This record gives sequence, structure tokens and C-alpha cells, in this order.
Amino acid sequence: MTPLTLGKGRKTALQCIMKTVLSLLFISGFFILFLPAPSLGHDGDLDRYGCHQDKEHGNYHCHEGMLKGGSFNSQQDMIRQLRQQLENLGRPWPYGDLIEEDITSPKPRTEE
Repeated sequence: MTPLTLGKGRKTALQCIMKTVLSLLFISGFFILFLPAPSLGHDGDLDRYGCHQDKEHGNYHCHEGMLKGGSFNSQQDMIRQLRQQLENLGRPWPYGDLIEEDITSPKPRTEE
């Protein structure tokens, strides 16, 4: 029994199907890996703690710093937990005196 062919000297139908499937998988993989997903990003400047208020979810969460990945009810809750964590580690508070304006102001952008 001979395999199904597309004509004399041509590839078999199975080879053509496999080539098409592999091409589609490669193209799909390219789009998944190299195109940004709009649901992953959000706008919102980070404050000096590496955190910001998330208006959509109504919480305060951190992208950088010691509490990276943490989510809190408010910035004040995060500061309390950060102070406690630093005290437990025997480390000094690196942010100086807290002034209400400093707590709520965004982190200044530095020119490089």
C-alpha cells in the first residue's frame, strides 16, 4: 500500500498537513511571546516606596522594593508593615521623616 500523494514526485498529504500545523504553531508562539498583553500593564506612577494606589481595584500595591508583590488597604498600612519589617531586621528607616505630602506624592522622575 502506498501513501496518499499529491502527484508524481511531490510530498505526501501528511507531510503537507504537518508542515502547515508546524507553521501555525510557530506563528502562534511568536505572537504569544513577542506581542505585549494589554491586560498586564497599567498606568500609575510609583511613589518612592515602589508602590501606587490602584484605582481600578481600590488597593495600594507594590511593584518594587522590600514589599514587591504586596497588596495593602492603604499606603499607611504598607508603611506600618514596612516599618515593622525593618525593625524586626534591625535595619534603620531609610526614608527619613514622614510628611503627609511626601506620603501621597508620586516618586520624582530622574533625568539620565
